[in-house]
Amino acid sequence: MLDIDRIRAISLDLDDTLWPVLPTLKAAEAAQHRFLSEHAPATAALLQDKVVAGAIRQSVRDDFVHKAHDMTHFRQQFIRRALLQAGEDEALVEPTFAQFYAARNQVTWFAEVEDSLAWLSARYPLVAVSNGNARLDWVGLAPWFAACASAHEVGVAKPHVGIFTAASQAIAVPLAAFLHVGDDAALDVEGALACGMQAAWVQRQELDYHQAAASATHLQWPLASQAPQAMVRDLAELCLLLGRPDR
Repeated sequence: MLDIDRIRAISLDLDDTLWPVLPTLKAAEAAQHRFLSEHAPATAALLQDKVVAGAIRQSVRDDFVHKAHDMTHFRQQFIRRALLQAGEDEALVEPTFAQFYAARNQVTWFAEVEDSLAWLSARYPLVAVSNGNARLDWVGLAPWFAACASAHEVGVAKPHVGIFTAASQAIAVPLAAFLHVGDDAALDVEGALACGMQAAWVQRQELDYHQAAASATHLQWPLASQAPQAMVRDLAELCLLLGRPDR
């Protein structure tokens, strides 16, 4: 059960918690492809082959295991290897990535997010904790957040204690006083609980890969590990749990 009196700060995952990430990534891939088609057509053609693109992705993962947490580094190295394999100019890495990254930050928030974050941020300092590389200022959510701990900047990804510790240090609130909110049972919930935080698991029915869990009358925790203190379908439900009057 959620101990509301214990909460002094809230940390939130971003992708698939505040916006759907797959449409965003598809749009970013399309922006990357358009740029390469104009400036590096051989590379664009190469990456249309899913087997070849998959092999390049795997080679980057294999060669940069120590950077597995860093999605920016991964994308840049993926572009670099594709350009080199196609025999085109490596100098195009940065402008290609810029096109991808700009589109990656053009997100569409879930319907209740803006209103819910406004209510939550008036009561608690909010910290973004994300394994992705979205920027709060670019996606338009910076006004509601006191800080951000991203895997790209911290150097470790959820569920590692280090990224949660960075969130705690950013606003000088102990981990035990945090409620962490996220959609991933292992990365968000198990990671947060292992750090002594409380956790709220968000399972949105509008996401295809959440529907099985969200369609039940009561959300069911799918893992053998400790269940989170709260399970909700969206941030509006979370606000109600935290005392917001039902409207």
